[in-house]
Amino acid sequence: MLKSSDGKSSYNSLLPIYPLLAQQCVDDYRLDSGICLDIGTGNGYVGTEIAKITNMSIYFIDIEAGALDFARSTVTDANIDNEVFFLEADVCTGLPLSDNYADFIISRGSIWFWEDKARGLAEIYRVLKVGGTALIGGGLGRYVPATMRARLSGERKNTLEKKGGTRLSLEEIETLAVEAGIPSFKVMYDAPGDKGRWIEIQKHV
Repeated sequence: MLKSSDGKSSYNSLLPIYPLLAQQCVDDYRLDSGICLDIGTGNGYVGTEIAKITNMSIYFIDIEAGALDFARSTVTDANIDNEVFFLEADVCTGLPLSDNYADFIISRGSIWFWEDKARGLAEIYRVLKVGGTALIGGGLGRYVPATMRARLSGERKNTLEKKGGTRLSLEEIETLAVEAGIPSFKVMYDAPGDKGRWIEIQKHV
C-alpha cells in the first residue's frame, strides 16, 4: 500500500468516495440481487460498499494475493452477510468464470495498469450476462461534492503516477472497446471538468 509523505495510507482520504460510488451504481443500474464482480478490487472498498446496500453476491478479484488479503479484512470489518468470494486472477489473461456469468461488473482504477487493455475489456464482456452492465475506468463518481473533488484531485494524480499507471483519453478507451469487439458501450467523464474517465458496457445479446 502506498504511503504519503506524512506516513499515512494514500487511500485514507479517498474512503468517503466509496459509499457514494456504490450508491451511484445502485441508482443508475437498479442493483439489488445477482452477481457483482469487483475487478482489480485492491482494498475491496467498492465491492464492500455495494454489498452493504444490496443483496448481491460479490466476487473480489485481483491479480495480487496481498490485495485480496486486504479485501478480506475490509469485508470482515464491514460485517456484511452477503455471499462473497475472493479470486486471484488476471482479467487480461482470462477469468475462471463461465460466459454470461455476472449481472454487474465494476472496476475502479485498475484499467490504467492492465497490460492488455483490449483483451481485458473483451474478457469483461464475455463474463457479463445479457442484460448486464459493466462500469470500467477511474474517478470519484458523480455523487462526490465539488469541494471534495477539488481537494482530492492532486492526490489522485500523484497516486497514479507513483504506481506507474497511465490514464487514457476517452478516444483511447473507445478505440480499445472497438478493438475488443464490444458492440454496445459509451465513454464518459466522471463529472464536468473532472479527469476521471469511464466506459459503460452493456450486453444485449
